[in-house]
Amino acid sequence: MTDEAAALALIMLSELPYVGERAVARICQLADQRRLSVGEVLALPPAVLAEDYRLPAAAVARLTTGRSALEAYCRQLLARLLSVSGEAQRPGDPGYPHRWRRCADPAPPVVYLYGNPAVLALPTVAILNSRTVTAATVSTTVRIVQCAAREGFTLVTGGMKSTHRIAAVAVRAAAAPHVVALDRGLFATFGADLASDPFGFGPGRCAFDSARTLVVSSFRLNDHAAPRNGRRRDELMAALADVVIAVSARAGGEIERTCLRALDHGQCVLSWQGENRGLLAAGASAIDDSGLHAGLSRFLPQE
Repeated sequence: MTDEAAALALIMLSELPYVGERAVARICQLADQRRLSVGEVLALPPAVLAEDYRLPAAAVARLTTGRSALEAYCRQLLARLLSVSGEAQRPGDPGYPHRWRRCADPAPPVVYLYGNPAVLALPTVAILNSRTVTAATVSTTVRIVQCAAREGFTLVTGGMKSTHRIAAVAVRAAAAPHVVALDRGLFATFGADLASDPFGFGPGRCAFDSARTLVVSSFRLNDHAAPRNGRRRDELMAALADVVIAVSARAGGEIERTCLRALDHGQCVLSWQGENRGLLAAGASAIDDSGLHAGLSRFLPQE
């Protein structure tokens, strides 16, 4: 059950001007060291917030002269989140994705979740693609999704670019569990209608499958996409996966970099048809259709 006071404090901290992910993490860590809640920190005198917690002047002003407006706005955000049984979680909270604690570098200090967190109890596989969409990437993505669904995996993908939408449609057709890691805020993604799924193709939206889908976002609820957000999303997708499959990874590109980081964390990375020699040299394994037929479960970490 969500602690509404704690969730409100997290949202208020996240919504402060000029306070990004690193600052939120630093403030939360300092609060923990001093055995203070985030809400207690936000109620500290302005001089303490500025000097001790290093909050910028605009953020301190928002917590003092602008506090009523900030709190009212954040209460509206929280009410909307709770209306769909969404949650705001910190790394120490029970609902926080446990794989991020182990593999994300750094782990997001706040994550917003919407859907069914139980899908993360299953083994997970992430499909990573460069932006270029070809007939081969489409057909390969569909085959991987079908294979993973047969073996009881949860698929991890992003939400909005074409290769992510292809995976989302294939997952829906297979009635498989699915985690969507966003490159923007939860409310910015869904718009006014959180009951409708925004991740497919075409003008219409089907109903959001809250039983088989979990949407996670480390960005402020109403934030729109920014160029650097895609890199962070890819890192978090990979960090959620027991098995990472790079269907298309350009040499020197962001997907290759993300996969190399996953290898550094001891994760299993597979390169489709061994097309990325840099990944193979770093310890990734090649996989093709015959490897899919042999199954993905054999790549899971052994307990």
